[in-house]
Order: sequence, then C-alpha cells, then structure tokens
Amino acid sequence: MSSATFINYNGRIVNASEPVFTTSNRAFRYGDGLFETLRMVKGELPLLEMHARRLQAGMKVLKFEGYQTLDAGQMEKQISLLCKSNKIFSNARIRFSVFREEGGLYTPAHNGFTFVVEIQRIEEATYELNKKGLLIDVYPDIPNTLNALSPFKTINSLPYVLSGVFKKENRLDESVLLSREGHLSETTSSNIFLIKDNVLYTPELSTGCVDGIMRRIVIDLAGERGLPVQETLLPPDSLRMADEIFLTNSIKGIQWVVGFREKRYFNKVSRVLSDALNDFIVRAWADSKL
Repeated sequence: MSSATFINYNGRIVNASEPVFTTSNRAFRYGDGLFETLRMVKGELPLLEMHARRLQAGMKVLKFEGYQTLDAGQMEKQISLLCKSNKIFSNARIRFSVFREEGGLYTPAHNGFTFVVEIQRIEEATYELNKKGLLIDVYPDIPNTLNALSPFKTINSLPYVLSGVFKKENRLDESVLLSREGHLSETTSSNIFLIKDNVLYTPELSTGCVDGIMRRIVIDLAGERGLPVQETLLPPDSLRMADEIFLTNSIKGIQWVVGFREKRYFNKVSRVLSDALNDFIVRAWADSKL
C-alpha cells in the first residue's frame, strides 16, 4: 500500500504532512473517538452502509451531538473529495476517524465531533486468500473486557497495540486476545473463526470482540451454503482441536491460518468462503448501482 499526498480534515483537504492537531486534541489526550476502516473496490464502497451504521451507533454511545448527520451519504461525499484530491479512483484502504471536539479534561467542554479521512492506494481489486498461511499464538497479558464500547473500533486501542508488540516479538503473523474469563475473543486486527467437524465456530460478542463487518458477512455466507455456524465461548485449547482456522476483517477479507504452535491446518473451507465473499462483493457493487 502506498501513502497518499492529502487527507480530509473535517471537510478540508490538507497535505498529509501538515500538522492539524494540537496537544489539546481529545483523541490524543483521552482516546476519545472511533474509526472505521473501509475498502474501496474498483472505485466503489460496497460495504459503506454497514460501516456507516456501526460508526453512528458508536458515536451515539459516546454521546456525540449530531451523529445522525454522519450517514453513508456524508461519508461517501467526504471520501470522494479525498479520492479526487489524491487521484485514487480504483482500489484503496480508507480510514474514517471521528473524535470529540477539543475542550475540557476528562469531562468534555463540548460534544460536537471532528473527522479525519485518510486513504492508501492498494493494487488488489478482489479479496485474495493469502498464499502463505498465518502463524498465530495466544497473547496472555491483557484480556478483552466486555462493555458498551466493545463492538466498536475505538481510538483507545492499547490492548491491540500490545498484542501487536507480542506478535512481533514472537515472530508471529497474528496473536489471539482472550476475554477476561479466558475464552478466545479476537486477534490484533481481526475476528477469528474455527472449523471443527464441518461446523463453523466464532467467539460470541460477550467475549468483548469487535462486532466486525466482515464477521457478520462471513456468518451469513456460511449459513447460505449450509455450513452450521455457532457463536459461542471457546477455550484456548479449541485452537489446537480445530480442523481449520481463519481470520476476517474488512481490508483483507479472509486470511487462513497454517499454524498454532505445533499444530498445522489446511484451507479448504477458507477457500470456498473467500470465493463466496468475492461473489458477494460483486452483488453488493451491482446493488449500489441500482
């Protein structure tokens, strides 16, 4: 992915290298905000409506005033402005961040919001299943905690940052966070799925995992193909017992896991669902043109 020249700061196009925040910024001080990461495919945003609904729901929980105005239409307008400025019209990774206006200490002076949109060009026009499987292990230090913010992608992301440090230190591709009760929750940047005896399992939202857009889509795609799905509580040893494991997020789609410690896996179901995902994206793109 290549970095873009410009960002969109609250509707104003500025150079990506230009400072736009001061130390009083509440995202910097308190992690007071949310973000969505979207994928643009052939110039379209096929999952925009789902991302917009989740962002608005999170903004409502954070008590942001006027959250209703940041709907899919407004997000698309601001993304389109940035795409034109950067001359990116095909495939890209987009981050749409929203944070509370400056003012106050822990108690905000205002509840209005500001947004920043960033974009990176990518080459792939489809969700490609990784050729080399991922290596994973369990991150043991800081558990996920269930609360009203758990389903959303908040700017306050220290457990994920430290999980990322752990995977880097241990030469892993991903690390798995646990719930406070010790069940599988999610990975540093993805939801996780396990296959055992032709049943698809994924941690339930009570484990504190993000309510991922791609997680929902894959659950629906599996059901459409007659693959039973269970959202449930999974002990860490489920990783060793699984026949197959894969991860999901909105940028990479489905990524299959080859190994957890000494255990090795194949990608039969992952491959089928990855093909189904690309068919779904084509349908979503066609529906958006109607």
